[in-house]
Amino acid sequence: MKKIFTLIFLSAFAGINANAQTDTLLFENFDVDNTANYLLYNSGNDQTWVDYDVDGLADANNRPLNWFWNPTSFATIDTTGCLFSSSWFNTPANAANYLITPPIQIVDATAVLNWKSAPRQTPRYVDGYKVLVSTTDNIESSFTDTIFVAAEFLAGASSNGPNYSAYTFSDGFVHGSDLTYVEFDPASDSANLLGVLRPFSASLAQYAGQTIYIAWLHDSFDDNLIALDDILITGNLAAGVQQIENKEEVKVYPNPASERIEFSYNQKSSAQVSAQIFDVKGVVVRTITKGMMLSGEQKLAIDIKGLASGNYQLKVAAGNQVLHSSFIVK
Repeated sequence: MKKIFTLIFLSAFAGINANAQTDTLLFENFDVDNTANYLLYNSGNDQTWVDYDVDGLADANNRPLNWFWNPTSFATIDTTGCLFSSSWFNTPANAANYLITPPIQIVDATAVLNWKSAPRQTPRYVDGYKVLVSTTDNIESSFTDTIFVAAEFLAGASSNGPNYSAYTFSDGFVHGSDLTYVEFDPASDSANLLGVLRPFSASLAQYAGQTIYIAWLHDSFDDNLIALDDILITGNLAAGVQQIENKEEVKVYPNPASERIEFSYNQKSSAQVSAQIFDVKGVVVRTITKGMMLSGEQKLAIDIKGLASGNYQLKVAAGNQVLHSSFIVK
């Protein structure tokens, strides 16, 4: 069995920003290691990320057993942080690693899920996974809807090289079968192309009016390693959170933050200023009154101590001027 070992580095890299035409309901780019804030077990109604290793099997290369952070993916062009999950165990078996989002309120049919993934190698030993949705809670058995399936390798000799038709795969999308989003690995053989992070999207329109959880289930049998990156859900926010009349930007720093954030913006005219923070369900969790502020560049601070880890929306009202941004509490 020829598989490629990936050395795990433990350093942080700077990030990228997500740009969406609609509101951001959830965003995680994994450029910073936040896995220490993830729950290791699900309780049914968790409000933050859950990283649950169900199989509990020992990794063949002493890698972590659940989804774990790495500062880069596999290809040379993928240079920002991501999550990995392994299916190569001391004893061949199916992986069962769940990465579960906080609850997401889907208001209407505009919501879209975006993410990226890449296998450590393809076509031989290419890892597969599923994207699942629960409309009730975040227990594994509740994820009854499958909205995406990535296929895994089943059989085929390395002598077949990158001839995908000579291999057998499970049902689903086969990474690299169109010979895109792959990179030749000079240290390996032609049956082990490196996977380049590939973007995917899925409509969440069928969940309009519901609060859902989304899970990435890595369930490959005796393959190698999968990378996951840039999870983004866009759509309209709940009533009271939407910023329709004005899409001006508030710059938030630091992001993620733990104790306080500073937001800066350009105020068009002197006016009373207030701010609201909304959680992923659209519930106001904090209201701040700043009083009368003069026109021009403003930089104000908000205490966020006591807020649970997760994704939040910030709405700033300065007279008739409405501004918004998102941030993460870690």
